[in-house]
Amino acid sequence: MIRHTIQAWMRSGVTENGLEFNYRPLPAFREDVDRGAAASPNQTFVLAKHFGIARVAHYFRETEIDMAKRKSFEDILKTEFRWPAQDDKPFIVADDPFENANIAEDEFTRLVLMKDGYKTAADLMVKSSASDRQSRDTLVFPIIFNYRQFLELSLKYQLATFGPKVGIEPNWKSHDLAKLWAEFLAMLEHYGTEDPDEVDPVVGAIVLEFAKIDPGSYSYRYPVDRQGNPVPVSYSDLHLPTLADVMNGVGGYFTGCDGYLSSLLSASPE
Repeated sequence: MIRHTIQAWMRSGVTENGLEFNYRPLPAFREDVDRGAAASPNQTFVLAKHFGIARVAHYFRETEIDMAKRKSFEDILKTEFRWPAQDDKPFIVADDPFENANIAEDEFTRLVLMKDGYKTAADLMVKSSASDRQSRDTLVFPIIFNYRQFLELSLKYQLATFGPKVGIEPNWKSHDLAKLWAEFLAMLEHYGTEDPDEVDPVVGAIVLEFAKIDPGSYSYRYPVDRQGNPVPVSYSDLHLPTLADVMNGVGGYFTGCDGYLSSLLSASPE
């Protein structure tokens, strides 16, 4: 049993990459293992970090199976489990209009709401997972994707709204953030905008980092590419609150650009 292997590692200490990790300071966890109880998220993380997530995940999977077998039939019957019903319809309209979400018909309004919505959803997921290790490991994928989608839609919004005035066409075809950022900078140059805080390169570096880790808006939606080859992971660990904080700064930047360019358009003759 993998459980016994982990017990042996923890009682004797293990050596990995030339470093010794002695788990004797975690007697409570050893007792939990002995009686088949679940470990705390922090203890699980320590094990996974040094033993490898696959081995530890397999162990806890076996533990969950063992614990499930101990449940009484009555306990299983009391477990809430949603099963499809004959009258299930995913898209309905509530009688009370205040209970419904309104999906804007105007494409410009939808664009604004979409770019803000993807970022808001990512922010909410970061907040929701702040005290839940397992939730973080699950939500990190839609979080990164949503922030990337926010960047893409923000750049496309800027180009579509302010680009035509200076001869730059909207770009609805490309998912390439590097290309969209280059077109955005060219647009700013046409407007002659200044950058006294030298923040353009800062935001550019953030956008290009997203372009590097997810070139085609694909890497955090699927584990493999269209040929079935594994998609490489750029980071094995990521601090989500820092990511959210940085993206709040980027959001403020695009809001500032929107306001500034709008004021230039309002002041310019037709």
